[in-house]
Amino acid sequence: MITQNKILLRFLLLFFGLLTFPFPLNVIPKLDAVQDPIVDLYHIIIPWIGKHILQLDYEITVFTNGSGDTTYDYVLVLFFVVVAAIATVIWSFFDKKERNYEQLNYWFLVFLRYYVGYVMLSYGMVKVIPLQFREPSFYRLLLPYGESSPMGLVWTFIGASKGYTIFSGLAEVIGGILLFHRRTVVLGGMILISVLANIVLINFCYDVPVKLYSSELFIMVLLIMAPHLKRLLNVILLNTPTVPIQYKEPFTIKRRLQIKNAVKWIAVVFFLYSTIGDAIESSNKYGPSAPKPPLYGLYEVTDFKINSKEIIPVITDSIRWRYIAIERVKSLNLYRTNMSSTRYLSKIDTIAKKIELTHRKDSTKVYTLNYSRTDSTMHIQGVFIKDTIDCKTKRLDKKDFLLTGRGFNWINEYPFNR
Repeated sequence: MITQNKILLRFLLLFFGLLTFPFPLNVIPKLDAVQDPIVDLYHIIIPWIGKHILQLDYEITVFTNGSGDTTYDYVLVLFFVVVAAIATVIWSFFDKKERNYEQLNYWFLVFLRYYVGYVMLSYGMVKVIPLQFREPSFYRLLLPYGESSPMGLVWTFIGASKGYTIFSGLAEVIGGILLFHRRTVVLGGMILISVLANIVLINFCYDVPVKLYSSELFIMVLLIMAPHLKRLLNVILLNTPTVPIQYKEPFTIKRRLQIKNAVKWIAVVFFLYSTIGDAIESSNKYGPSAPKPPLYGLYEVTDFKINSKEIIPVITDSIRWRYIAIERVKSLNLYRTNMSSTRYLSKIDTIAKKIELTHRKDSTKVYTLNYSRTDSTMHIQGVFIKDTIDCKTKRLDKKDFLLTGRGFNWINEYPFNR
């Protein structure tokens, strides 16, 4: 391996080591806490860099969260690049022996394979068990199409089809599993290049805040596939023969090979068990398998009275109720005629037939309403804010909306494009 390649390998090893640390410790029960002090240290270093070195005109106070593209995340990657570059210079200066880096390169690629494989299993399982992209909520179904964010549009598009969601998840899971065995790496890499290229494009083109992380995963897959690039070009583009890879065993002792294989398959089984178990647990807590609230449904207001006075619906009206959405436990969305909405914390007493609503931003605003219901209607009465309300509704379900009720059709004489 020429000097330039050795230097590049050192940098890549250091950079991706920093980027992925403390994997795999953070996926092992009881050892995941090892990352907490490291993250706390980064929470001190990165804001300091932003303020004193980069001289940003705002302080970094938002850390990694549901958005993977925070200022903190970008500065953290820059920090890793600089640290890896400095460490590479030091390593290259002191390591002047003619070492063979084949073993180091082998284990580096093994590490990347296992990291990407695990991440793909994690992301894939929350699609196979629909958690990341769920069936469109009542909120989404009531939101005007033009008011959707680009990211919201993607989530609605994918979540509207459980079959497509599961298929995309299986592509990630299968590609990830294939990375764990070196004889199937090429097939797994080819699958994941297609999958991740699509994910990266969606993230960039629809403003999904995982641009940074998805790009990092894509680069890792390209590095995994780099040793096979020439052979693939010969077969796919140049139509010339290629020779199979002569795999060299990393160990020469047969017993060590057996130990290596045992450890590998224990890791694969653990990764599968961990990701499937986490997905099932999440599904039971807040996903498709989670218990629905007692009054689950969307209720369209048919009659509405305030202080015994009938209120006629007017599009600009911000007082009269139009919909009541009860989709999650302890949560209720109230829509007015102009489609402005307020979310309340809710407690439903099915014995006393009462609904207690608490304003999410002001816990002193608590309202208790009485209700009666049938399978298709609900009648609500009580004092709300300062007025006595009398509200009659009819119950709607997801199948009452075209997007979630259209279903699959083999035959379409004309395109049903609305």
